[in-house]
Amino acid sequence: MPETIRHPAVAGRFYTAVPRRLRAEIEGYMAAPAAPRAKAYGVMVPHAGYMYSGAVCGRALASVEIPPVCLVLHTKHQLGGGALSLAAFREWETPLGSIPVHEGLSTALANVEGITPSNLPHFGEHAAEVVLPFLQVLRPDVQVAVISAMTIEPEFAARVGKAVAQAILAQPQDVLVIASSDMNHYADHNTTMRLDQLALDKLAAFDSAGMLEVCEQFDITMCGVGATALMLETCKALGATRVEILEHTTSGETSGDFNQVVGYASARVL
Repeated sequence: MPETIRHPAVAGRFYTAVPRRLRAEIEGYMAAPAAPRAKAYGVMVPHAGYMYSGAVCGRALASVEIPPVCLVLHTKHQLGGGALSLAAFREWETPLGSIPVHEGLSTALANVEGITPSNLPHFGEHAAEVVLPFLQVLRPDVQVAVISAMTIEPEFAARVGKAVAQAILAQPQDVLVIASSDMNHYADHNTTMRLDQLALDKLAAFDSAGMLEVCEQFDITMCGVGATALMLETCKALGATRVEILEHTTSGETSGDFNQVVGYASARVL
């Protein structure tokens, strides 16, 4: 019988496990939104330890309205499952409490061709977990569905994105599509900013195929490029027309080490 509760895997490492401190940190990160809050179809946020990317994540999520339901698409760092693995838990636990899984959306997504229900890649994964406490602070009654995504082909992203959009439209509540992704990994700061910009230019142009292409062509290690491409195609099928890049930085700004950094960026889809 599959696990029904997804317990925290990185609390105390990527972020504090002390509820009061965690809430205070998140409220601090969100105090100055990256842009005036607006209704959005989707948003891309980073997923590193909070000391590195928590502010970028928080400011981005504070710049969009959080509806009753969120679909979190995230990097597949862990083994198991398929190219797109839908978590089959009934709730996600964080130090701030439990987030119920939205049964209607999860059931509809499980029937999408190309999406495989599997908890395997989710147990030790941080890419969705670090985003969830922000949603709890912004929308205490939020419900979620969570999909782990590998890098995928453009045609596959477009086809599945249309089907995911139909699953969303079948729900009685609004749904925000969240892509959890860091940008290029472990080059120096200037190289990372330059490579990231190639991908972000395609993202800003609402060109998921171009984003996937430049990441492959220039070996840009944007870990959640598949999740972000699926987010873009889903939002496009829902009626979105433009993308706003909100922030772009690297871990060097926090660590002081500019020789080997990870890029962090955020964007919203309107």
